[in-house]
Amino acid sequence: MFDKRRVLDRCDQIVESIDLIMQWSKPILSPDDFLLSPEHVLIFDGCVMRLQIIGENIKKIDECTNGELFSEYPEIPWRKVIALRNIISHEYANVDEEIIFAVIRQSLPPLRTVVLKISNMLQI
Repeated sequence: MFDKRRVLDRCDQIVESIDLIMQWSKPILSPDDFLLSPEHVLIFDGCVMRLQIIGENIKKIDECTNGELFSEYPEIPWRKVIALRNIISHEYANVDEEIIFAVIRQSLPPLRTVVLKISNMLQI
């Protein structure tokens, strides 16, 4: 068995990071917008840092649950989330604004929904 409190804390951090990314990225309407101004570059950097935090928390949850928890939610590509974290951590210069934009717009909303489902399930 795993420490539910620790997993819940990590889920809270994931949801918080997603909410911040969604708030910060509101003025970004296309991938190129990340490069339009110093302020938008800061938005990009902040979003990427929070994506790294999301990936790290998912990696830690997966480790402490021996991969069993996420197998119940196959609609999320968990390995890809962790892979993005690895790219951000080890190859930051190769982080592509088009990929980050797509992740923010397409992948974060369903991830948030699933992480909240997991949190609710663990609190029962």
